[in-house]
Amino acid sequence: MMKLPCALLLMSAATCATAPALAALGGDVRSVESDRANVKGELRVTPTVAYDVHEIRTAAGVVIHEYVSRGGQVFAVSWRGPGRPDLGPLLGSYSAQLAQAAPRPHYNHHYLRIATTDVVMESHFYSRTLSGRAWVPALLPQGLASKDIG
Repeated sequence: MMKLPCALLLMSAATCATAPALAALGGDVRSVESDRANVKGELRVTPTVAYDVHEIRTAAGVVIHEYVSRGGQVFAVSWRGPGRPDLGPLLGSYSAQLAQAAPRPHYNHHYLRIATTDVVMESHFYSRTLSGRAWVPALLPQGLASKDIG
């Protein structure tokens, strides 16, 4: 548990190549249903003016949000709950980039932030709850700030 965030990223990078096609960060909306089926969750869509939030709730209490632009592209994902979803499919092609950029060693075992030129990911572990978010700054709709993702 001491190196949880880095371990999660490394596992995500390893599983990304074998994971089924899902609505991954940077991918398109057509496969959100695959995500819902993969985690056996319930899907609810909340539209806003500039984007839609696809919320998937699992029986285990994990909530996944996939932020989809009007053009149908996933520009951010977030998760929260007592466990974590499989991050490889959620982070998609950015998974390996984030794993490679992860600091080693990582001393703060409750918070991790990784930022590359293409993608940003933050992960928190507090009081038995894992949460995190990742976004592609270049894909954020105009007027949406990273603080609004979560």
